[in-house]
Amino acid sequence: MGVGASGLLLLVAALLGTPWPARALPPPGVEAPDPRWKYVQLAGATDWLPIRMVAADEPWAQVVQDVQQRLGTAGSSRAVRVGFYGHGAFISPVDVQQDLLFVAALGLAAEMDVMLFPHWQFPARAPLWELPRRMLQERFLPPRQHPEDSMGAVIRRTLRQWALEHRRSTAQAVVRLAEGIHAFHRQHMTPSLAAFSNSALVIVRLGELLAQGTLSDGRDALGVPDAVRQGVYVRNIVTFGYPLPQGTVTSALRQRVQGTFVNVVPVHCWAQVGGNFPLRGAVQNVRVSWAPSHAGWPQLAPTGPEVALLGALLGGRADAARLAAQLEQRPQGGERWARVLGDAVCAQLPAVDR
Repeated sequence: MGVGASGLLLLVAALLGTPWPARALPPPGVEAPDPRWKYVQLAGATDWLPIRMVAADEPWAQVVQDVQQRLGTAGSSRAVRVGFYGHGAFISPVDVQQDLLFVAALGLAAEMDVMLFPHWQFPARAPLWELPRRMLQERFLPPRQHPEDSMGAVIRRTLRQWALEHRRSTAQAVVRLAEGIHAFHRQHMTPSLAAFSNSALVIVRLGELLAQGTLSDGRDALGVPDAVRQGVYVRNIVTFGYPLPQGTVTSALRQRVQGTFVNVVPVHCWAQVGGNFPLRGAVQNVRVSWAPSHAGWPQLAPTGPEVALLGALLGGRADAARLAAQLEQRPQGGERWARVLGDAVCAQLPAVDR
């Protein structure tokens, strides 16, 4: 973006009365911009937070070395606070960039030295949007592999293919996350994890990998070397917007967390049905009345108290309980009919799961 465009955006923001939320330019003293690094300064803040974008196939050893060189900690014994942020599914790589303000706010509230933003290769489009295109392609456009199939058979096969792709991409992300955590832990840096949506599912399945040694991607059994598996340790974990009901955190994963493992969910069941489900097992579900809809987590105001609480949980700060209590004192609304209908649906979830 040129200088003229930046000035125009600032002018528009001023005319609309909208505060400029952040600066994404390198801070003073930083050399020529590197597209892998983003520096974000929130409105009213004095500190810049570096965010390292990690490509889907980038070697973790290179990422660790890059972080050490950028922070000036190579060869030193200083403890470095590293945070991982996991994005959701059904968004394009370009749209993932829109989470940068949220990631920066989490990192600043958690008092991190650097935030890592790995790119997971989740499906970029939701199945409801992808289904019509695939149906049209398979049913009507040449070459047709199954021209004799009914429309119902096309729908079933398309959904099965999508489910397999979803499971495979999630399992591959689990393996890569384990390798990344191990790479940092080898250099005496124990990361903390913040995970949203499908990335929260990745963390839950990471527990399966630790407990069983392998993980199915729907077709093959994936695994990591035992040295990697034994080197998975994290400081704190905070998840939000967990997408599926009845997820279970294994004790094997909880044993690798040196601090807290919390999953933030709406206090009311009717609000959980939209994709903010609690977890079972070795995890603490922190219930809040202000939880947004499933897709709304990264759109929380970067300077708001909600993100401050999520960051406090990520950083294992002692004032997290106080921040949560202050938030709960704010009046909360909600349609009564939605609560009644949602509670009725929630009451049936255990039966559906069985």
